[in-house]
Amino acid sequence: MSIVSKDFEIQENLIVLIEDLESTIYDLNHRLAGYGQLYNKARNQTNDSSVAYEEIADQIGEKHHILYHKMKSLNHLLEIINDYRDSNGIFQDHNDLIIQIQDIMLTHAEKESYEEAATIKKWYDRLHSAVDVK
Repeated sequence: MSIVSKDFEIQENLIVLIEDLESTIYDLNHRLAGYGQLYNKARNQTNDSSVAYEEIADQIGEKHHILYHKMKSLNHLLEIINDYRDSNGIFQDHNDLIIQIQDIMLTHAEKESYEEAATIKKWYDRLHSAVDVK
């Protein structure tokens, strides 16, 4: 029966978190591309003088805008988390990482970028759980 150290378990948790974050960003990237194509198609239909197509294009554009900012926030989050990895791929200074992510989340909330703050909050909670091994 092997005993896994607390630090090893934290490292594993953080690796799983990074993989999930990268997968989420990848999926968002593909959704953004799909919305871009839908937007162009709807805009091309507006030449037919249809108000309905214009409204659809505006809705698609708004959804694209929201997803873009979500992906931008997640890419920034991934960058920060990766900054806490050393050359061997080991995550260092977990507490400082959590504090930095919390500061980013609160900054978005103060700027009233609530959607971005909520996006960061989800991953902040997961990060906090990943390093809070007892």
